[in-house]
Amino acid sequence: MTVDTFWKGEVRVQAVAEDGEGSYRTRIFIKSGEIYDYHCSCPYGSSYKGICEHGLELFKKYRLREQEMNALPVSTSPAVRAMIREYTNREVARIMGEETAPVVEFVPCLIISRRQVSLECRIRGKRQYLIKDLGAFADAVRTGKRVEYGKGFAFEHSLLAFSEESRPLVQMVMEETGAYKEHYEDIRKRTAAAAPALNTLLLSRSACDRFFAIVEGREIETETCRGHRTRLKFLRGKPAIRVRAQRIGREGLEIRIPDELMVFQGEKSLYVADETHLYCCDDESTENLTIFLTQILSEPGGARKVSVNERDIPLFYERVLKKLDLSGILESGGIDWDYYRPGELQARFEFDSRQPGEITMKPILSYGDFSFHPLEDEKIPKEICRDVPEEFRVSRLITKYFEYREDNGEYLVIRDDEDAIYRLLSEGIDRFGETGEVWVSDSVKSMKVLAPPQISLGVSVHEGWLNLKVDAEGMNTSEIMRILSEYKQKKKYCRMKNGDFLRLTDDGLLTLLKLTDGLALGKNELQSGMISLPAYRAFYLESLVKENGHIPFSRDSLFKTIVRDLQSSETVGYEPPAEQRKVLREYQKAGFVWMKMLDGYRFGGILADDMGLGKTLQTITLLAAEKEERACGTAEGMAQPSVSLVICPASLIYNWGHEFSIFAPSLRVLLVTGPQAERQKELEQIDEYDAVVTSYDLLKRDLPYYMEHTFRFEIIDEAQYIKNASTQSAKAVKAVKAISRFALTGTPVENRLSELWSIFDYLMPGFLFTYRKFKTMFEIPIVKEEDEEALENLHRMIRPFILRRLKSDVLKELPVKLEKVVYSAPEGKQKELYRAAALKLRQSLEEDEKTAETSGKFQILAELTRLRQLCCDPSLCFERYNGESAKLETCVSLLLSAAESGHKILLFSQFASMLGIIGNRLKKEGIPFYLLTGSTTKEERNKMVNAFHRDQVPVFLISLKAGGTGLNLTAADIVIHYDPWWNVAAQNQATDRAHRIGQEKQVTVYKLIMKDTIEENILNLQEAKKNLADQIVTEGMVSLAEMSREELIKILEI
Repeated sequence: MTVDTFWKGEVRVQAVAEDGEGSYRTRIFIKSGEIYDYHCSCPYGSSYKGICEHGLELFKKYRLREQEMNALPVSTSPAVRAMIREYTNREVARIMGEETAPVVEFVPCLIISRRQVSLECRIRGKRQYLIKDLGAFADAVRTGKRVEYGKGFAFEHSLLAFSEESRPLVQMVMEETGAYKEHYEDIRKRTAAAAPALNTLLLSRSACDRFFAIVEGREIETETCRGHRTRLKFLRGKPAIRVRAQRIGREGLEIRIPDELMVFQGEKSLYVADETHLYCCDDESTENLTIFLTQILSEPGGARKVSVNERDIPLFYERVLKKLDLSGILESGGIDWDYYRPGELQARFEFDSRQPGEITMKPILSYGDFSFHPLEDEKIPKEICRDVPEEFRVSRLITKYFEYREDNGEYLVIRDDEDAIYRLLSEGIDRFGETGEVWVSDSVKSMKVLAPPQISLGVSVHEGWLNLKVDAEGMNTSEIMRILSEYKQKKKYCRMKNGDFLRLTDDGLLTLLKLTDGLALGKNELQSGMISLPAYRAFYLESLVKENGHIPFSRDSLFKTIVRDLQSSETVGYEPPAEQRKVLREYQKAGFVWMKMLDGYRFGGILADDMGLGKTLQTITLLAAEKEERACGTAEGMAQPSVSLVICPASLIYNWGHEFSIFAPSLRVLLVTGPQAERQKELEQIDEYDAVVTSYDLLKRDLPYYMEHTFRFEIIDEAQYIKNASTQSAKAVKAVKAISRFALTGTPVENRLSELWSIFDYLMPGFLFTYRKFKTMFEIPIVKEEDEEALENLHRMIRPFILRRLKSDVLKELPVKLEKVVYSAPEGKQKELYRAAALKLRQSLEEDEKTAETSGKFQILAELTRLRQLCCDPSLCFERYNGESAKLETCVSLLLSAAESGHKILLFSQFASMLGIIGNRLKKEGIPFYLLTGSTTKEERNKMVNAFHRDQVPVFLISLKAGGTGLNLTAADIVIHYDPWWNVAAQNQATDRAHRIGQEKQVTVYKLIMKDTIEENILNLQEAKKNLADQIVTEGMVSLAEMSREELIKILEI
């Protein structure tokens, strides 16, 4: 932007403006702050009734520039100047500290009083100087301040100014004083009182631990409780102290500690000081001495002694002095402590059962010859030295297993409580036996607790069925079912008919329960002891028993083979036909082998590869392999039906046909389209084909014809079309008879688990049970209750029958950019309108040779554009058109599938009005999108591009002129070209909006082509003549000079 000022204050501002349409030279003339004239080279510069957007934008920039130039200069805040000053002082102090030898020592003095521990500190150079305010000292170190302590002794404070040994202590004082200052800062805010000078630093328990860790092993000056100062060596370990016991007076003892002993507590340890050492006690000493010493030192008057009456000596010794005695600290003074030891407590427990459903227990405790009931200890003579903790342990044991006491008080009883009786029999009597002597009557002995039965399984394969045998050590079916029912209720036992208790703690029962629940086995299935299951349950049975274990499991060789193949189809020796082998990638070969393996067992499966990975090609290879086997005359191949049925959305029928023609041209393929009479005629010849392709809608209409046949394979593409099992589409595909079935989809589950059930109900009816059962077993627990076990059980069941590879999984096998053509075919009104327009132009070219000359090519361009618009959507040419648009339906289906799979998509079209039509459809489908056309401002354009990289909006609709170049949209991994661009270079440039440096994902490019139209013919010409774009249209200008009349007629062929 340049600004020129003229006479009388007139101003001219000029600049080059850019937007998606091009670059324009813009000038505005300003007087008295207002625009009085302007000029712009854009199309609106001369025709628009007001100033164009480029002029307004230039005026805004000029006003902003003027405001910036006239604004007052910014002044520096005082706080900023203070920051500069303080940080500079710190840096200077650091530098000076590096240049000065660390001769300053920081000398602590630990002050121990009865209630607290504090720290006094000094500075030592040639002399020692007391620090009168530790808070000010800490601030000086932080800021690098120079402080004078005495005549001739001053230095700049920093950590480096102190000796290496002193620095950790200085750092600690700085941190502790910081907390102190924060505390007083809060007080000052409320009371305006200044913090007092900090001549000593009060140490918290954690600070005591930290201080000791710093000075451990050194001699530190210490002030005692009496004000005496001495040097103590700080050591870690067992303190060398003595505790003296002596008799005093009548029937008493005195316990005394040394007068010089000092004690304080840290966060983790006890600290004990004598005349020469300060000990950080080890864990054992801390445990034994903390309560003992702190209690003695808390005695009034500082007596440092306690007295004990003769009667309390046994308990005091047993609980307190015994640990000191064993550690060598206690001086006994000739006292025989064995005399005061408690007598040994004897316990006896007598168990009996006087009537069914009852167990009684008579407890008897004794010291020597004196016996008593544990709940009647008040009668114990005082001269007996009791073991109170042991008595308490017995009482706790009794109350754990018995809640009631009989009226006479002698017996405790369990009555009519099976849980309590089981607990006593299974564990309680053994616990009483660990405490004392146990006597058990015969009536109680007859109450048995039996070990759980040993479960074993055996499985074999016969005629496609699994024969499963369950054995539980001879138990009959009803007993097994009852045991499992009790176990499912998380009971610890099952009461048998004879009164015995069967323990239910064996993991084998859990495995059997999971098996019966997972396979929905009921009493009828278990009744015979031999259960028949479909062969597709083999992997589930194997993995469940293997993962849970604890059950002997015998399997025949055929069962093991099935499981091995389902676990890894790579072991199966299938090879694709030579025709497809040369084009299949390794992961596609693996997909083909997986489908062949499932077909070999007559299982079905879902090929759920990410879009663009070639599900169609893998399926075509399967059908080609079937024909090859039939041609080889294998017995199995000859015995099977020869025709396979592919069902797909109507928009994909021709795409399937195109893929067959490329990858398996030897297969005879029937594409079922057109009116009913034509379809009926074609279906009557169905046996002449290898594969038949129809749509879901036409299958419903023609279902009676299909039900007359049994197909070799039934393949449904975009299987989410049958996600609702109650729809006619779902019912129709399930009504078709086929030897093997497969489903292709990138999204087997879009919203609800019922969708997965519907697909599997098509593949293998009954595999996921009835929907009612499926809902109870899986859908409700997983969705509503977030039951991870139910989710894992479902995964275990379906895992072998779903194959899904993402692009990220096979990225190394894929090219940098994957391109794919998706075909549609015009039907009904669209087909009629296109044919009429194409024939009209073709006849004009054939009848008038001059039309193809340069002078007539402007007319040709207009007619070609009209044909292309009819391919895109006839409503681009006819406002009142209300018929179908084949390509639009294909496009919307592709967008829905990609968005639901989590992809981000760029969709390009040369027709901005077509983007509007697509946008309206996306709104109806509830899919958010961005729209970039020539009318989008530069600011809006940048805003949308940035947002597309950050948010979850999946679709970006872009017109060629507005966004074909200059954009970076690497968030997208799918590019869709809605209409073919004759200029291949321009098309590649648009693709490069996503496929460029910074792209971390595989980019898939889809070209949407209308079959049997100018679009398909142009695509073929592009392959044969890469520079065709330059010969037709370049930047909207006609450039047909080098294109012959024959070539123009050729691209109009139908």
